[in-house]
Amino acid sequence: MKPTPSGETQRDLAPVHILYIDDDEVALVATQLQLMRDGIQAETTAYPLEGISILASQTVDLVVIDVMMPEIDGLDFVRLMRSLDLHHPVVFLTGADIEHIKHEVRGLGALGVLSKTERKGRLSERLRELYQQSQSSLGAAAASAF
Repeated sequence: MKPTPSGETQRDLAPVHILYIDDDEVALVATQLQLMRDGIQAETTAYPLEGISILASQTVDLVVIDVMMPEIDGLDFVRLMRSLDLHHPVVFLTGADIEHIKHEVRGLGALGVLSKTERKGRLSERLRELYQQSQSSLGAAAASAF
């Protein structure tokens, strides 16, 4: 794996534990296998309320969530997370038009939104990029606070 200028590899900067929430159980299994193959541990659930329980009880570096789900959609899930003081970084996945929800996603403080149709083979790479950006932002904010 190619080292960064600071000597870390991409895998060192990757999220270690992802929670992926999607009502499509086939997508859950396929995505979990893809992430595992790329060295990322993924907890999955088809039930958003179970996701809240996982976030409250386990170490999770990044939440990846479908936008449209029947019980609670992804946007309302993030609002619920924030109201419960759960401030994990979030990336949305959608089969819908990304442009349609970009503004609302930004307003929730999400790292980004990815299309389900474009993610084949690139999901792990894009999640690493978004996670690294969030960690760099946190480090810069912490450094400037002192």
